[in-house]
Amino acid sequence: MTGKTIVYLPNWLGDMVMAIPFLKSLRLSFQGEIWAIGKTKSISLYNGMNLFYRFIPYDKKGVVSFFDIVSVLKEIKFDLGLILPHSMRSALLFYLGGVKERIGYDRNRRGFMLTTRVKEDASLKSTVEHYLKILDILNIKRQVTNPIVFVTEEEENKYNEKFGYNDEAYVAFIPGAHYGPSKRWPISNFIKLADLINEKMGFKIFILPGKEEIELSEEIKNHVKEKNKVEIRLLDVGELKVCLSKAAAVVSNDTGPRHISAALSVPTFVIFGPMDERYTNYPSPYTYKFICNTPCRPCNKKNCDKKLECLLGITPEEVYNKMEEIIGRKKI
Repeated sequence: MTGKTIVYLPNWLGDMVMAIPFLKSLRLSFQGEIWAIGKTKSISLYNGMNLFYRFIPYDKKGVVSFFDIVSVLKEIKFDLGLILPHSMRSALLFYLGGVKERIGYDRNRRGFMLTTRVKEDASLKSTVEHYLKILDILNIKRQVTNPIVFVTEEEENKYNEKFGYNDEAYVAFIPGAHYGPSKRWPISNFIKLADLINEKMGFKIFILPGKEEIELSEEIKNHVKEKNKVEIRLLDVGELKVCLSKAAAVVSNDTGPRHISAALSVPTFVIFGPMDERYTNYPSPYTYKFICNTPCRPCNKKNCDKKLECLLGITPEEVYNKMEEIIGRKKI
């Protein structure tokens, strides 16, 4: 394929990881320019992959910013637009921006703005498969099927300059979840697991919160037995990649960073709550899932009205035992 193409990237970090097989296959099969549009704070996820010719940042909300981007698209004159999000806004942007051919899923009553409408499968498919199906519409071969993320030398050097060159082994905790409280394993469980890891495995704990999850992380640190073995690090996406890549293991709620660590080939132990795991059921030899199938699960709710039964059914001891089986104890 040739011409000038633009891809509207997913908004969520986990979805951006799961879009990698689609993006990589597209790049390998496409001879023309591939541009991308999305959030500046997340685009460093793709560093080192050589996926895009140019990136158009779209960070600000509001009518003025929207029509500024419309003007940019009109000026560049794209032949093809691939819309990965399901929002009305993403389709409207390409429609008003004069992108000649616009391909995306026929959702949220936006079908009239698409030149090619991708139909949903009858059965629920993973997000990786969801994006790869667009390649089928384009008659492009699926050359990559699993997400793989890279850490660049520049990212690693910047990280080491900021945090130092410490080789001490650690396990990374992702105790938050932007989706909502129903995805968060109780803090008491993270505290108990941290104590087990510190005492029996000998690893330190790095807690990696989002900006709105610092208080949650501080509560975990304040209640562990060995506070000197727990550190909180607030990181941007580039720093997060480096930190996860150096971890002996990652323990995470079902949220974006857990996809990054697995794509970095780091053993990742994922606590599933209310979401249907089929959404993220792509092959990954580095992902270890913990699921308690209560009668109300999966409900896909942001707030639980059943006292987090599905999460409480997963114990710190259960997670610890699996971790020790996979990564063992630190060699002294």
